[in-house]
Amino acid sequence: MSKTNSDPPSESETPSSMARSTLIVMGGLGAALVLGIVRQVIVSNLFGTNADYDAFTAANTIPELLYTMLSGGALSFAFIPVYTDVLSNSSSTDANRLFSDVFNIIFLVTAATSLVAALFAPMLVAAPWGVAPSFDNETQALTVQVMRILLISTVIFAVSSILTGALHAHNHFLFPALAPSVYTLGIIFGALAMSPKFGVFGLAWGAVIGAGLHLLVQIPGILRHRVRWLPVITIADPHFRRVAVLMGPRVIDLLMARVSIEWLNNNLASGMGEGRVAALRYSYTLMNMPWTLIGTAIATAVFPTMAALAALQDVDSQRHALSGSLRAVLTLVIPAAVGLVILGRPIIQVLYQRGEFTAQSTELVYYALQFYALTLISLSLLDVVVRAFAAQKDTLTPLLVSFFTTALNIGLAIWWSRPIGAGGLSHGGPPLANGIAVGIEALTGLVILHIRWRGIEARRILLDAGKAVLAAAGMAVSVLFLTSFANVGPLLSLLMGGILGMAVYFGLALLLGLKEVRTVPSALIASLLPSRRTRTEAK
Repeated sequence: MSKTNSDPPSESETPSSMARSTLIVMGGLGAALVLGIVRQVIVSNLFGTNADYDAFTAANTIPELLYTMLSGGALSFAFIPVYTDVLSNSSSTDANRLFSDVFNIIFLVTAATSLVAALFAPMLVAAPWGVAPSFDNETQALTVQVMRILLISTVIFAVSSILTGALHAHNHFLFPALAPSVYTLGIIFGALAMSPKFGVFGLAWGAVIGAGLHLLVQIPGILRHRVRWLPVITIADPHFRRVAVLMGPRVIDLLMARVSIEWLNNNLASGMGEGRVAALRYSYTLMNMPWTLIGTAIATAVFPTMAALAALQDVDSQRHALSGSLRAVLTLVIPAAVGLVILGRPIIQVLYQRGEFTAQSTELVYYALQFYALTLISLSLLDVVVRAFAAQKDTLTPLLVSFFTTALNIGLAIWWSRPIGAGGLSHGGPPLANGIAVGIEALTGLVILHIRWRGIEARRILLDAGKAVLAAAGMAVSVLFLTSFANVGPLLSLLMGGILGMAVYFGLALLLGLKEVRTVPSALIASLLPSRRTRTEAK
């Protein structure tokens, strides 16, 4: 029996289909990251690390927090497993009712919460516990105005994320993969067409335009899979209740994570001097590129399959999927983290150092970026681990773990944010605290899964991680040796170091027997080619 466009995803996806999904997600995110680089080049040229961009960065904290809590990360973790079950075991009417319930309620809640945040924006900015208590009065007023504009995009993103979750449940990744790119195009338009006249307000309205494009680009996929929106709210629906129960712990978890990262970072950095808030944002953006392309892409692609395997109670396959995903992530993210440390300065110089972005701005950003390298590894691991729990419809366990790690993160960030002369790390403290806390959270989750599943192939994971570390160390030595003797500009330094580093890493990885450097690219390439069965059927 052939699968129609409205059929649910298969219960057990093949490695080729998983690789194809990963390739689509990575391709879409890669395109978005390239555009993101273009966006940041434009933004850095216009604003550098000045007070206006400090204000924009701080203003974005609350809108991003609301999106992540109410629709982004929280909703996808709760919605996709339940929606997948309904697609597989119930009628299309039930699936459409669940989609509509979630869509309508999330829209109403997000709109109401955003309105409240807009009304209380001055307090959220200027209070001692606010996002920018140490800004001067003029910069705080600008932060309030920009925040109110950005909250509009939060409401749009809320409903767009539901479309993303529905398409992922159908194992459709193309249109969701395009969405981040069109969002970035909206910001670029705002920066180029509006910021020269309206300053950071142009960036804010560009974000609103981008959010609208993020929503519109996914509608063809929704139509293709015959997902229907209904003007109903049936809170008593048992499927919706399952989503709400799963979403509750995840909302609290993400709230603590965001407060202890972005909110706390801005609160602390606002008192460290002009440019520190912006420097943390620039460095976070650079770290976010490999994190998104590696950790988020692999975790996103494997999540629907892990949810299907969990529904079948196939522990062996879940264990293998988790192990394979973690080994693939580590193989790629460890050299990426090392690359940020050894080539971070020329990366920043090539991308940003022009216009309002000075050599002093480069040093501010590079200092924080070195600490974010550890965070890159921790966040990439956590992406996979939390999805393993969510696939089992367990969002409570990660929440319980995060109570401890959030407290640890806050304590370390406050302690290390002291001035360097007083024994602290200044604006390098928050990213280091986050990297350590998130790393402990990921490892704790793995220990729990190891106990629950009676093994997670830990020996294979540790062995491959060790090989990746050795290969990355060889890469670092070779690149540092080259750059210490080659007296060239930042662009040539980056190109020469990047090419040599990749060659050394993959060469050493092959010599050490790190299979993922062959199997991951091979699986992705194979996913593009028609299978033998498909060719036979075509004949």
